[in-house]
Amino acid sequence: MENEKTIQEKQERNIKYLEEIIKKYNLLKTFEKPLEKIKENPDTNKINDLLRIICSILDEKINTLNEELKTAQEKNKAIQEEFNIDEYEKLKKEKEELETQFKTQIEEYESKLKEYENKYSDLIDRYQKVSNAYIELKNEYESYINRMQKNQDKLKRESKERIISNLIPVIDSFNISLNSLQNTQNINDVLKGVELIYSQLIDVLKNEGLEIIKTEPGQNFDPSIHEAIEIEETDSPEKESIIIQEYRPAYKLMDKILRPASVKVYKLKNKIEGDKDG
Repeated sequence: MENEKTIQEKQERNIKYLEEIIKKYNLLKTFEKPLEKIKENPDTNKINDLLRIICSILDEKINTLNEELKTAQEKNKAIQEEFNIDEYEKLKKEKEELETQFKTQIEEYESKLKEYENKYSDLIDRYQKVSNAYIELKNEYESYINRMQKNQDKLKRESKERIISNLIPVIDSFNISLNSLQNTQNINDVLKGVELIYSQLIDVLKNEGLEIIKTEPGQNFDPSIHEAIEIEETDSPEKESIIIQEYRPAYKLMDKILRPASVKVYKLKNKIEGDKDG
């Protein structure tokens, strides 16, 4: 890759060339202001664009001069047939002068175009390659995004279908239990039905990655998975931050705690008083 110094040197050479050619030809005077703006904040793409535009204008001018020369030749031929020899000789001389003038201008334009092609052919080739590579990369990126979006939509749909399909037996069990409640007075049968439904529901959630974190009395309080909703004062430092009772378990999905466990915890009495004073 070209370093910043090399790029800057090329920009300076190109700007100097643009100044020379714009100054030399009146038909390019309209590009003086755009060139001044480019000089204030040199940009390789803008410089190359201006070079291509000027090259196109010069090429068009050469074509126009060729057409004018052809028209003049046809006019001289017609005049030669219509007027006398003196008039013809006069027009012939004018034609020759015009041809010389056109030839000189054409040679000059062709020389400048050739110089431009020699100087910037490599640059134009590299620009074209970069442009094509960018278009190809852009198309590949957009195609990748579309595929990813379709895959995400598919995964979401399949995930919902899997979860709902696994919950359908739980719903069936609920219906069976609700119907059996109307025909039984045995509380033990009702409890067994509820326990079965609960077990089914837990199994479905565990299969989806849910983890139930139980907290036993005597464990140390961990703020990452516990939430103290009740505090009991103690004078014993050994009991500080020891969990007394769990009210609700913690639920974890993969690496994320969905809900911390609600617990009752010991706290030193003097710490509680210090917190109040603060």
